[in-house]
Amino acid sequence: MQSGKFTHIFRLLLCGLTFAIAGPFSVLAERGSPIRTGLWVTQKVSGDRAALDLFTNSIRANHQLTGVCLHVPWAEVEKEAGKPDFSAIDDFVAVLRDIGMKYQLCFKPGATTPPFVYAEGAQSFETRVTNPHRPNFGEPIVIPIPWDPIYQRNFSRVIDQLGERYASDPLCVSVVLTCANSLSAEMHLPKRPEDLAKWKALGNYEEKLFDTYKKYTNEWANVFPRQEISLHLSKVLDLPPHFCERVIDYGLSKYPDRFSIQNCQLTGRREDTGMMTYDLVQKYRDRAHHGFQSLGSLAHGSARMGSIELAVLNVVHAGGEYWELWHGDGLSVETSAAVARAWAEGRRLGYDAYKKKLISEGVYRTRDEDHYRAKGRGRGNSAQTSAE
Repeated sequence: MQSGKFTHIFRLLLCGLTFAIAGPFSVLAERGSPIRTGLWVTQKVSGDRAALDLFTNSIRANHQLTGVCLHVPWAEVEKEAGKPDFSAIDDFVAVLRDIGMKYQLCFKPGATTPPFVYAEGAQSFETRVTNPHRPNFGEPIVIPIPWDPIYQRNFSRVIDQLGERYASDPLCVSVVLTCANSLSAEMHLPKRPEDLAKWKALGNYEEKLFDTYKKYTNEWANVFPRQEISLHLSKVLDLPPHFCERVIDYGLSKYPDRFSIQNCQLTGRREDTGMMTYDLVQKYRDRAHHGFQSLGSLAHGSARMGSIELAVLNVVHAGGEYWELWHGDGLSVETSAAVARAWAEGRRLGYDAYKKKLISEGVYRTRDEDHYRAKGRGRGNSAQTSAE
């Protein structure tokens, strides 16, 4: 009896010692191993043969990449209801299968919702493009009301068809949680003053949007049962950050091993702490898989994006599992190799030591030293809050 008592005490002490040594790793074990790691590149899928040839040659030459995020506009795949043409996706996937590279499917509704959805009676929302970095800045666009039943019926059907075709592919490791989108895969919706007035006229849009996210969290997860489910964070209309937290908490409660959150506004201009989406990643970093997408191109000393080194500091500070590079950066062997070298050094040194190194080299910049002004906007941080 006495021996059993001492054995129990010893086991408790051993557990305590293990926790003290392992620290945060015991938390990481609960969410499972990262599904996506390393450098990824964004690639729009189209039927353009020249674009496919360029992608094929570039992706085979770049050995720094782990995977490709295939961005698929819905309207380019399904011209007629119920009859999607997946041939363009198949062509890009065939290239990746040939070299054994992983991929993510980012299937985008929003402004690329097919016209037949509205012809069937889905309620539309008319607005204008407000991002001055987009070539169609100022032009009118139409998106579906996310909770409209006709839109949802059509979108759910095409998700099922995507799953039938790609869910069993071991190289397909991730899908983006799209459902309530505008121009990108992020959670953005039009929020000019006149837009907000129209949303308010539609009733309790917070609860309707939350129900929409719950529905499609489950649909994407059920149709793609092995894949990461990736939520691209952003501010939603005039709702507080708590709305994003509700969606994240729901996803983690249902799919803790494969629910992922992504910040798509990663910069190298200064430390991104204080930006809503970055702070959400930091808050959930020990519970949710997470990664980043660059706000802009790293090539040619982009003032909007900033330096590779400061971007690395932001990724290392948040413990990012993966990093999505813009199309041109990811297809460039030189740029992706430079990112890979800097990221390896940042991980090796850790946040504090790497920050000290950047300060000593004159590379580090404070918030006050970030003088970038986005086109048509105020200074600095405002440009980071929206990639739409």
